[in-house]
Amino acid sequence: MALSISFQKDQVPMSCEMCEESNEIKWKCYQCDFLLCTKCEKLHKKVKSVDQHTIIDITQIASHQEHVLSKLDFSNIPCKIHRGKKCCSFCKSCEQVICLLCITKNHNQHDMIKLTEGYELTLKSVNTLISKIDLKLVQNVKVLSVLGNFKSSESTEYELEKQKILSRGNILKDEVGKHANTILKELNKKREILVKSMNHAENTTEKTIIDLKQKEENINNALNSNNVNQVISMYSEEKTSRQQIKDPTSTMFKKLPKFVPGRKHVIPNFFLGALTETNNLQKLFKFKVIKQYKTELALVENLLCCNDAAVRISYFYSHYLQKVELSNGSLHTTQIYGNGIISMALLPSGDILVSDMESSLKILPYSTSKVKPTKYDVYPFVTLAVHVTSDHRIVVGARENQPNSFPVIGARQVIMMNMDGKQEKVYRTDNEGKPIFTVPYRITTDNDNNIYVIDVINKDWSGRILALDKTNGVKWTYSGHPYINTKQTFKPRDLVVSNFDNIITTDSTVHMIYIVNTSGQCIHHLNTEDLLGIELPFSVEIDNSGTLYLGCSTYKGEREEAKIYTIQVPTL
Repeated sequence: MALSISFQKDQVPMSCEMCEESNEIKWKCYQCDFLLCTKCEKLHKKVKSVDQHTIIDITQIASHQEHVLSKLDFSNIPCKIHRGKKCCSFCKSCEQVICLLCITKNHNQHDMIKLTEGYELTLKSVNTLISKIDLKLVQNVKVLSVLGNFKSSESTEYELEKQKILSRGNILKDEVGKHANTILKELNKKREILVKSMNHAENTTEKTIIDLKQKEENINNALNSNNVNQVISMYSEEKTSRQQIKDPTSTMFKKLPKFVPGRKHVIPNFFLGALTETNNLQKLFKFKVIKQYKTELALVENLLCCNDAAVRISYFYSHYLQKVELSNGSLHTTQIYGNGIISMALLPSGDILVSDMESSLKILPYSTSKVKPTKYDVYPFVTLAVHVTSDHRIVVGARENQPNSFPVIGARQVIMMNMDGKQEKVYRTDNEGKPIFTVPYRITTDNDNNIYVIDVINKDWSGRILALDKTNGVKWTYSGHPYINTKQTFKPRDLVVSNFDNIITTDSTVHMIYIVNTSGQCIHHLNTEDLLGIELPFSVEIDNSGTLYLGCSTYKGEREEAKIYTIQVPTL
């Protein structure tokens, strides 16, 4: 009714919320909460997923709302808590229907409204949810189309490059056949990885579309039932799952390498050719430094973005965890915990989970500086890396209790616990019974909660990234770039996963950032010293807005003023 009155009084022209062009608003879709022109109203009815939506003439909005409410029974809604009692009010604070006993026992200080008003409020929230689902559906359908086109074009490209290789090899088949087959196997392996990545993306997108359609169907069924309790119950159930609606899968894949004749000298005076990588993804990642800040640390070893708009930083040998507020190129620092920290992670509550090389993790509440013990214990081991997954699991790297990580005495492991501290899984040996880890130094997970671990393999900090599967094995290992890490071994320092499931890792010894996809391919690399003026990048983090944070080290003998950089990367 409020919408009808507003529409009549305000003479400001409104555009159709579907085409955003026509000002001749004639219709309203109740499920989408869209005002439509006549042309879009007809198109809207033809969309199969929304063909059951209620679309009415805008002049009938008020009477329609009264008619809908008149058909609903608000007098016979049973209380879920108190048997035999009927609900008489809607708690706006808790978003649920309540009876008189509920009011006196649990809701007496809450904001309460009439059932009819609560239903309308819930209906509005449901319509917003449907709009979000519809938007995600459209986005995912577009992603599926892009994936199909990319897959088709790369299949054609594969056949073309394959023929180039075979034609070149046939010139001197006997002499160069062995080398040609080697190159072909390499191309096939890269294609297999690419196809696997695309198939995974397709399957994920198709599953997401099915889930979204099912959610929409459940919502529409509840709405069409005209049952108040069913609608409110449905919205309460869907409310908890709304946060789990995934963003569309990334359509960024590393293209197949090109075969360039004459690049490799196989026999005297004859060059067969070699695969060369294309730079299609290098152009997509544009790094732009936003701000830089000086700390009073020799190294920003750990960097954590928190819910209070501040970051937490630490360096093990400084024996302090610091709260840092970044503002206009300057920072304000507060010492909040006096102990050496190996790793830290953010809990759903906003508290900080701390690993300080003891058997139990500790909690540092966001509102105080008083450390609390936890039930997250790995005795007789000590904790190294710690990470909290999106589905509220605690993942901890652990080793035997000795002063140094080398030599390796016992089996190092990665342990997954639930929020109650119960161990649900332990990664220790692979499917062949061999130890997986040397020093599990850093841990992160992607949107599907797949685990990625930086494993330091010797005293020189050489290392690798391990992707763990859901059983006990290792899906893949990334040991550095074949050209960059020929003379200098790969020494990963930290890693984080972006919203598009790209793994960002740093190597301070060569001033490099690597972006690795979830199939273990390096799809981008960047020398931060040459291109951004950033030396010795060490810790890495991404905040809720997608801003990339880099914490750096300093050279020996320099002042202890390690820097923090904020960086914008739109396509990360």
